[in-house]
Amino acid sequence: MTLARRFAIALIFGSVATLAYARGNLKELTVPLKFKPQEGVHATSADLPPALLNLAVEVRVEDGRKLEDPLVIGQGTGGDDKLFPIHADHDVIAFIQDMVTAVGKEWSLKQERPATRILILKTTRFFIDENNKAVGSMYASEVRFAFLIKDSRGRTLAEGTGSGTAHRYGKAHSVENCNEVLSDALKEAYANVLADKILQTAWIAGTPTGNPGSHAVDTTEERLRKLDDLLKKALISKGEYDKKRAEILKDM
Repeated sequence: MTLARRFAIALIFGSVATLAYARGNLKELTVPLKFKPQEGVHATSADLPPALLNLAVEVRVEDGRKLEDPLVIGQGTGGDDKLFPIHADHDVIAFIQDMVTAVGKEWSLKQERPATRILILKTTRFFIDENNKAVGSMYASEVRFAFLIKDSRGRTLAEGTGSGTAHRYGKAHSVENCNEVLSDALKEAYANVLADKILQTAWIAGTPTGNPGSHAVDTTEERLRKLDDLLKKALISKGEYDKKRAEILKDM
């Protein structure tokens, strides 16, 4: 057998092995977390009244995910539909804390310590699902916060939830795509928290207000509407729609 023929055979086997790895034999994926929001055709921002921006706030991020491994941030599938875990390369909550601080600065929040207001963001979900397809992957991410706004004495003024989602097609097992959709979902979730009217009223007035129960219903309705929109645009399958809808209704 000539050297050229041996090289050609080796190249073919190497390509097959690489394809098999990309399509189904991946045991895990580690994502070096980076903040890379893409945000489609529009930028996510929070509509914040001037009276709110004049009050100093300290933002604290806490972990409410209740995971055995706090570095797990999602799951993926290969061509054989076997699931593998997606991990972060470092502390997820520290990453979120850094990112909301940076985004708050971008949105002109007066972030100080000590502060007139304390905003606690309990992270209840920071997750990405990569669904491998024949020509790439569909990436779906969701970030959820349960928030508390308190005064400087620690008295709770308002509470509620805020969430964000992002979806994108891209090449399989891409850390770049993972970071992009997670960043988009994170920024949207934070914007939805800050745009919450109950939170804004309590933040400015400094007195307890609002009905957390009715707020939770509104959030559920909003998530269902977004899910319906994704199905209409054929960005998710009917099976994925039914599974996600059941999860949302279970959270009520």
